[in-house]
Amino acid sequence: MTASDRRREGGAPTRTATPPRSNRTSSGRPRVEIRRFPRLVTQAVKLVWEAAPRRLLWSAVLQVIGGLSLAGQLLVLKRLLDALLVDGTTDLASFGLDLALFVVLVVVAAAATLTTAEQQRLIGELVERHTTGKVMEVATSVDLLEYDRPAFYDRLERAQVNANARPVQMTAGLLGLANGAVAIIAVGGTLIWLEPLVLAILLAGSVPTLWLNRVAARAFHAYTVEFTPADRRRAYLYRILCRKEEAHEIRAFDSAEFLRRDYDRLYGEKIDALRRVARRRLLLGLAGAMISAVTVAATLTLLLVLVSTGAMGLAAAGTAVGAVMLLSTRLRAVVGSTASLYEGSLFLEDFIDFLNDYPPVTRESDGGTQGAKGLRPPVTTIELDDVSFTYPSRSTPSLQNITTSIRRGEVIALVGENGSGKTTLAKILAGLFEPSRGTVRWDSLDVRTLGGATVREDVAVIFQDFARYWLSANDNVGIGAPAHAQDRPRARRAATRAGAHGFLSDLPNGYDELLGPSFVLGSDLSGGQWQRIALARAYFRDAPVLILDEPTASLDPRGEYEVFEQVRRLAAGRTVVLISHRFSNARLADRILVLDQGRLVEDGPHETLMGHGGLYAELFTMQAAGFGVVARPGVPAS
Repeated sequence: MTASDRRREGGAPTRTATPPRSNRTSSGRPRVEIRRFPRLVTQAVKLVWEAAPRRLLWSAVLQVIGGLSLAGQLLVLKRLLDALLVDGTTDLASFGLDLALFVVLVVVAAAATLTTAEQQRLIGELVERHTTGKVMEVATSVDLLEYDRPAFYDRLERAQVNANARPVQMTAGLLGLANGAVAIIAVGGTLIWLEPLVLAILLAGSVPTLWLNRVAARAFHAYTVEFTPADRRRAYLYRILCRKEEAHEIRAFDSAEFLRRDYDRLYGEKIDALRRVARRRLLLGLAGAMISAVTVAATLTLLLVLVSTGAMGLAAAGTAVGAVMLLSTRLRAVVGSTASLYEGSLFLEDFIDFLNDYPPVTRESDGGTQGAKGLRPPVTTIELDDVSFTYPSRSTPSLQNITTSIRRGEVIALVGENGSGKTTLAKILAGLFEPSRGTVRWDSLDVRTLGGATVREDVAVIFQDFARYWLSANDNVGIGAPAHAQDRPRARRAATRAGAHGFLSDLPNGYDELLGPSFVLGSDLSGGQWQRIALARAYFRDAPVLILDEPTASLDPRGEYEVFEQVRRLAAGRTVVLISHRFSNARLADRILVLDQGRLVEDGPHETLMGHGGLYAELFTMQAAGFGVVARPGVPAS
């Protein structure tokens, strides 16, 4: 739903997922033109400056020192050749000062080059930390629905890769360009003094090479964009073939070869395309090398003509030859750095557009008010008015015209068959999704005016596919309320409520034990123990609204009973929403909301719904029959 659609329906406007971008083609690929290149270079410099300003300045100083030392070497060489060839000096002792100065200049140039290389490595890491931080800000604050859009995943994937690899490339290109520019100015000044036409030929010969490198860079970028979806699928296959979570099932079904075939096919297609791109780039590179070689040969021919006609002396010619060789090397380096910088700018375009299109959501931009928690009393009534919701990847709504209210102190059970919309409704109640149509109100206040972040502060939610953090046991519980994560007594109280304190305290390092099997000294837990930790996380948050999605799916009957007894005790003064497929648990709720294909079809306590003989009574009877319990519609089950 677009922002204009929301305004027509009376809702607050929201940021569209894929805003129009004049700098992109209809296929979504960046359109980077030469005229935009200076702006992209400026943005690259800005990124480097934000990450490492002092290092960048020091590197710039080193470029100047290196360039000046090269020019100084040429001038000293000219003095030596003049003394030897023009003045006829044969006393080697008279060359001592110039030779010593030449050695110093060579050492200075080498020191500048070595220091620049080390600075470049450090700057690359600093920039990578800066840019990956920006990607993480977007990934952790973007609207949750973006994760249901493949296009977002493609752009996130490229942004992640570019944030890791391109800063080093851009930094190297910038520093190489700066180094080459200083050297070209310094050495070019010497050539202008000796013979301006030589410099003009060298510079003119670099133009076609620059263009060829631009074509090669665009070919590689187009290939990368084209294969992003396949790369994501291949990376997924690699993960499931190598992770513990899927290892037991892959062995049980002997499906490794089946999955590996798909992985190899995708990789084969990528390599075939890369061969084609590599051949094209190789041909373009060879053409550029040929042009460079012809250009240097033309300048040397010109110098031979000038010497043979007497228009230039041997000392000047020797110096000019040295300058030509040095300058041609620097020009090739500048052309290479420019190509690297241009190629990086294509990927930088992806990165910058990603940041611009998905700016991190702050509390103010989310529609809420800073510091609302603590200033507002716990919610007493949550109202849903004609709420509908459709996922971006689906054409049919997952929720349709839901209207109901939930009061503080109530335990509400959401039941229904798979795909009926229970988890979707829970996410809307938790402030994770906004309705596509309709309104959710907290104490008569539209949650859009509060903002999703403010709503989520007052909600503790644990979903069936809860996270298993490979952190310490204390952090696994404390992450439920990060601001209080180090409050160990609070973590122990929450773990005790969830029935997790016993096995956590028995770990070799207690609550400091690292959980998960992937790190040294980490302890893995059973599925039921992980589920108790997830419950402890929700209890640790101590929020007025508690939402539990199948909170006992991995627990044995005793554990299930204990959890629901604890939930009943927690209900005092709280709003509790419980999703469960086990109707013996749902019947303990104050009210049961029955969903069917996204619609709320029944609402009431267990006895009332059984008396109606509707969908709830049908499902309850079917499940009870599986346990040998007689439960007839219209007759409350014992």
